[in-house]
Amino acid sequence: MGILRKLKQLLKRTVNRSPLPVWLAYGSDYEALRRKINIWFRLFPSKRNIFSDEIAFLNSNALLSDHWSFLFPYSFIFKYDHKSVRVHKDNENGLFYVMHNGRRLYYNSRYLTETAVQHAYNGISIEQDKKSPHCYTDDKFFVGENDVVVDIGAAEGNFSLDVVERASVVYIIEPDNDWIEALEATFRPWKDKVHIINKFASDTDSENCISLAGLLGNNPVNFIKMDVGGAEERIIRSAERLLRENKTVRLALCTYHRKQDAEATEKTLAALGFTWSFTDGYMLYVHNNLTPPYFRKTLIRAQKPG
Repeated sequence: MGILRKLKQLLKRTVNRSPLPVWLAYGSDYEALRRKINIWFRLFPSKRNIFSDEIAFLNSNALLSDHWSFLFPYSFIFKYDHKSVRVHKDNENGLFYVMHNGRRLYYNSRYLTETAVQHAYNGISIEQDKKSPHCYTDDKFFVGENDVVVDIGAAEGNFSLDVVERASVVYIIEPDNDWIEALEATFRPWKDKVHIINKFASDTDSENCISLAGLLGNNPVNFIKMDVGGAEERIIRSAERLLRENKTVRLALCTYHRKQDAEATEKTLAALGFTWSFTDGYMLYVHNNLTPPYFRKTLIRAQKPG
């Protein structure tokens, strides 16, 4: 074995076993991440070609003071400035809100300042930019008129708020108790067709958990959006009968939380008879232990063929 090959194997093992810490701090940790990425792709240039645009952005445009420029290594993020977000306060419930496409989007009581809300709303705006790999829908993949929608992992509920006028029914599953008051305030104008379920989406049904089958039974569903920290594939797999029999359902599933999620989700969707495509681009998920090749496919859009 040549010296160069031995060196590559040694450095690969070193990089693989030294993931960056969870919840990277600003500054030096991002610089360390960038340095590790450059070292690894210099050693394995054939893999670098896949992520050449992202690596170029990290080296030339990413700001150590702005974690969004690492999370989404693309120039569209610079369209957004949290200082431009106007925040209002509802004196009746004491909650802050922003106007999201002409509708009130409330933030929960943990958001104590307008600045905190500005940063949070700016983040979801970046996340759902049409050029973002995290965007749930596009011009060809969307919620249609009178669709039944399930929003799993809603947080503040921006996705459901975007589609609530078109949908016939919206089921919002959100396990965080702190979000429920805010969600109820946001969707009060549509309370007759929006159902908020304060449970964990899961593959079982219990006091604290609900499965897709347990939620829907034999009722129809047309669109399922899921952002649940890596449990997406397991939840889909547990709803095999429901999804096999449903010929019109579309799925928007996050695949970036864990390194193996994208591949596992592809296999499950294939077994259930779906066709799918990943969104363009990648996330550098800095809120997780990162190992080569660092960049992750972000979101998969799936539907039945024909």
